[in-house]
Amino acid sequence: MKFTLVTSLLSATVFSQTFDANTILNGLKRGDILPSIIPSDFKPETNLGVTYVGREMNFGTEYFPFNNETDNLPEFAYNADPNTFYTLALVDPDAPSRADPFRAQVRHWLNVNIPGTQISAGNSTATPYLAPRPFVGCGRKRFVYVLAKQPSQLPNLTVPAARPGFNIADFAKNNSMTIVGANYFEVEAPPGDSCIVPGASSSGSPSPSSTASGASPSSTASGASSSSANSSPSSASSGSGTSPSSASSTASPASTKTSSASKYVFSPAILFFLCLLI
Repeated sequence: MKFTLVTSLLSATVFSQTFDANTILNGLKRGDILPSIIPSDFKPETNLGVTYVGREMNFGTEYFPFNNETDNLPEFAYNADPNTFYTLALVDPDAPSRADPFRAQVRHWLNVNIPGTQISAGNSTATPYLAPRPFVGCGRKRFVYVLAKQPSQLPNLTVPAARPGFNIADFAKNNSMTIVGANYFEVEAPPGDSCIVPGASSSGSPSPSSTASGASPSSTASGASSSSANSSPSSASSGSGTSPSSASSTASPASTKTSSASKYVFSPAILFFLCLLI
């Protein structure tokens, strides 16, 4: 079987890395990526080299999104069969925070039907790269890159239009994919008294309409979509059912009743004045 390495302008250290499954597994366990995000039966088949701004990712490397370090897709390096199709994904398992990940996982990027290492020839399933930029007060967060091997080209593969509520392990399993590589990095949110998601309910829990479900509009690997998948996670999280203002605007039946007798009651002084006028 012939393998090739992705043609990215990576440093020589990436190309000279020795594949060691135990190093990968231990790195993922250290960050609680395995088994909480990637299944416990994961068996690495390749290093997944990822490099942002010239700095190689090594299982928990910190990058600084507010210094524009993660604004663009990184460079990748992995071993692949040129006759096999692959999927690359970036997910946020700590959305909006590791302490309260009620929106997890957020799908930041999903590229399917990649022939071998030709990432640009894959299909982004209406999920273009969404740069990590954590909300104020949400603390330290992890972002996970996952490489999966497909059984074949999957032109009819579908994903929910909403980015939150995704699960990369379920997605791979449901489409008969095998996860073969992974890596992750961390970012720190700007300091704040609390983690607040714009548009989310104050209770901190998602409303039924805010989570991705099978009933939501979905996009396919062919690029067609019945609803834009490019909406921001914050907009996808809004929708809290009946708002307090609308609930309180309904008056009670008692407050709408008016005594008919009170409309025509006059004092004796007014009656005497009317008699004088007549």
